[in-house]
Amino acid sequence: MKKRNEERGAVSVYLALMMAVLIPLILTMIEASRVNAIKVRMECAADLSMDSVLAEYNRELFSQYDLLFIDTAYDGGSGSVDKLLDHLDDYMSYNLKPDKGIVSVFGKDITGLRQDSAEIVRLSRATDEKGAVFRYMVMSSMLERYGLAYVSDVKDLVAVSSSADYNSSDVSGALGSAQGAVDGIVVPEPEPEYDEGGNEIPWEPPKKDDPAGKANAASKGVLLMQVCDGEVSGAEADLSCYASHRSLISGDGMCEDWKPHDGLEEQLLFDEYIMEKCGNYRTQKEGSRLAYETEYIICGKNRDEANLSSIAGKLMILRGSANTIYFFGNSELQAEAKAMAAGLSFVLYMPEAEALFEILIDMAWIYAETVYDVRTLFQGGKVPLVKQAGDWHLSLENALGMAVSGEGEGGGRGQSYEDHLRMFLFMVPLEERTMRCMDIVEMDIRQVSGYEDFCLDNCVAGGTIQFIFCSSYGYSFLMERRFRYA
Repeated sequence: MKKRNEERGAVSVYLALMMAVLIPLILTMIEASRVNAIKVRMECAADLSMDSVLAEYNRELFSQYDLLFIDTAYDGGSGSVDKLLDHLDDYMSYNLKPDKGIVSVFGKDITGLRQDSAEIVRLSRATDEKGAVFRYMVMSSMLERYGLAYVSDVKDLVAVSSSADYNSSDVSGALGSAQGAVDGIVVPEPEPEYDEGGNEIPWEPPKKDDPAGKANAASKGVLLMQVCDGEVSGAEADLSCYASHRSLISGDGMCEDWKPHDGLEEQLLFDEYIMEKCGNYRTQKEGSRLAYETEYIICGKNRDEANLSSIAGKLMILRGSANTIYFFGNSELQAEAKAMAAGLSFVLYMPEAEALFEILIDMAWIYAETVYDVRTLFQGGKVPLVKQAGDWHLSLENALGMAVSGEGEGGGRGQSYEDHLRMFLFMVPLEERTMRCMDIVEMDIRQVSGYEDFCLDNCVAGGTIQFIFCSSYGYSFLMERRFRYA
């Protein structure tokens, strides 16, 4: 009996000694589990809260332009980072305490976690770096939908235009210079002639502008009236209140791991976005502030009429350059012009002016053909950038008489009005076309009821937030999290 009692006492001592070791170990493991649970809960709550904030993107901006941005104005009033933080705090409170407002006597929160503070340390606004953030979001949308192969045809078109230098010939100016040279010829007065009655026949100097026909007078008129038969929009906008002209709220630029999309193909894809989302003379966008939005991005004037007139001038230069190259490479056209110049110089008794007459006729013919091309484009037809045999439309007689009625809608082969706009867009510096594109976005969104004060510098694409969390069990944690759309 005594031996049996001694054995039982030994086991009790052993267990007492083991408990002294096991209890701290168990408590340490429980506390470590609590800390890990706190960390997991912090991360989940932060990620869920930021995802909820990202879900509050501006619906109108997405509907019209396929762009995801948090509007810190939240569809009313002025934008503020504090409003974004208020929304974040609200989501965080529910994510940390999903049973908020529900009384429960059976549950106990083993983390005791709460958010002490949240601070935005980095924010990428749409207008940062002269629209680089806006352009990045545009490119993210376009690359996801189309890819770079989408612009292969436009790339070839721009390459041909750039290599041929189709923007250097001012046919209207050349026509005026040629006429000026002819006007400068001094025609000596001949010996007086008398009629049968002995009266001196009055001498009249030859009309030196005859060689150019009606083309000379047309070149001095209003170009837009010659090439555009339809009604021209009279809309205008006060540019001082839009992104490219007003003082903008500054953010911190592109997110750290974003790479700019500024290569040739990326720029052309950005231009395709403009062509897709913005209206133009041929395809106007319903409910827009300006009717000719693409023309505004190219020219930057505050009136539709001024932008369209500027586009007409650019088309005259581009088409004039192409026609000049073709004309002086076509011996038949030059021979016909030379023959007329020789005949006119003989009839006008001005043999010394034959060479000048030839230049004047050449320029008048090219000018009339160019007006024909531009009218065709404005009416919805197509004109090849590089003309071939059979693409020259006007006879010399029609050219000098300015009989230049363009083709009907969809007529001809080659490039359309929109294709020419693509070439002009590419010539505008990237930052300029980005800022003007943002102007158009602001104009259109402000047309919608409730968005009258919409500003892109209030729109956020991503950022970095530092959180401080505290636990009722005496722990405090600092955590940094990034949020963004792309």
